Amino acid sequence: MPKRTSFLSFICLLFFAVGAVAAPISIWSPLHVEWNNIIQQLSDLEFTPKFGIRVKVHSIPRSGYEQIYLLSAASGNVPEIGITSLIGATDLGVRGVTVDLSQYGEEYLEIKQQIYPGSSRALSYNEHNFGLPMQLVLYPLLYRSDILQELGVDVPSTWDELYGILPKLHAKNKNFYPAFGFDETQNDFVYVDASLFIWQHGGRWYNDDLTASALGWPESISGFTEYTELFTKRQVPKAAEPYVAFRQGDLPLMLSSLWQYAAVSTVMPELEGKWSISAVPGTVQKDGSISRISYADGMAFTIFKDSASPDDAFVWLQWFLSAEVQSKLASKVAQEMPGAVFLPANINAIARLAIPEDHIRAFSTQAQEARSPAYALLPEAKAQKLINLAVYETVIGGISPEEALRKAADKLTLELDQKRKEYARFIEKL
Repeated sequence: MPKRTSFLSFICLLFFAVGAVAAPISIWSPLHVEWNNIIQQLSDLEFTPKFGIRVKVHSIPRSGYEQIYLLSAASGNVPEIGITSLIGATDLGVRGVTVDLSQYGEEYLEIKQQIYPGSSRALSYNEHNFGLPMQLVLYPLLYRSDILQELGVDVPSTWDELYGILPKLHAKNKNFYPAFGFDETQNDFVYVDASLFIWQHGGRWYNDDLTASALGWPESISGFTEYTELFTKRQVPKAAEPYVAFRQGDLPLMLSSLWQYAAVSTVMPELEGKWSISAVPGTVQKDGSISRISYADGMAFTIFKDSASPDDAFVWLQWFLSAEVQSKLASKVAQEMPGAVFLPANINAIARLAIPEDHIRAFSTQAQEARSPAYALLPEAKAQKLINLAVYETVIGGISPEEALRKAADKLTLELDQKRKEYARFIEKL
């Protein structure tokens, strides 16, 4: 018996040694170098000792990284894992470049069940699943509790409640601001706010079978109209410096990006105890319920088919997307990158963030209903640009919201028809 035990121990050590000298799984990342360093550190300290699989994170340019992935696939020189946009992962998958993670069966479903469902929406097409969210990017409501208290108003739970507050704000030369406006640093992102209103009214970017745009639906037009009337009828400013204005109290209510949230948290000590966050206001439905659907963005992981070790890559994804590791990553980002926030995609990891309890509740509430756009063969930039253009034509150009959005819907359907022809050979294989 002692000899058998020694032999088995030797075999185990041998296998581990072989694994330790095998080529590392390669992760290509367009994230900032600081983020990549943290991912590398966690992998070296915890993943490799536990699984015997080495990891190497490579930084790639942020600009044009989707094209880098396509060129690498064409040449056969691919990483095990690529970090990409949510819709970008599916675009690669439909082309046959990346793995349908459904092939991992229960293990894949186990990970997916721990992820906020709306963030996975962009990662599938025709029941094929080509990626997993790395993190969430949300746009909660930031508010100055001290100013609202002075005015004798509550944090608005619905848009109607917000509209009731606006006259009191205006009387004090104060206002509300959405997540994005019309100055040169924000104007490419107004689709985030417009989509929130469209979705809360029951509208969509695409129809059920993803063959045409749904922006021309009455529900979509109703939501889009309400959004544009913030600027054309409700005196919400078209452009502002929200970071400064929140600090000064001129914008005591605003939808906030994560960097703005982080900035208030870290460099405005004078506001301690005077501000907080809430989930976005909602729209009351016919049955009396409140829809709080909002835009979810972020980055995703996808595994390349022709990589040397796709199964090892999936093991890494299982590890990285666990609540424990996501929590550690969030903590290291906060410590090593002042002013940055990592919002985990893992449902259980958000509760472990080192932020106030009311902030955790707000992020959790919003994450439950936040959604990414569906993937419908088009690069997301196409739909985004058309929605942005419709907003500009209405708010700046003065044409009717319905006319502007119907034009966008027609162009989006035309683009989609062309893409379906281009992707026909890929779709047949799916």
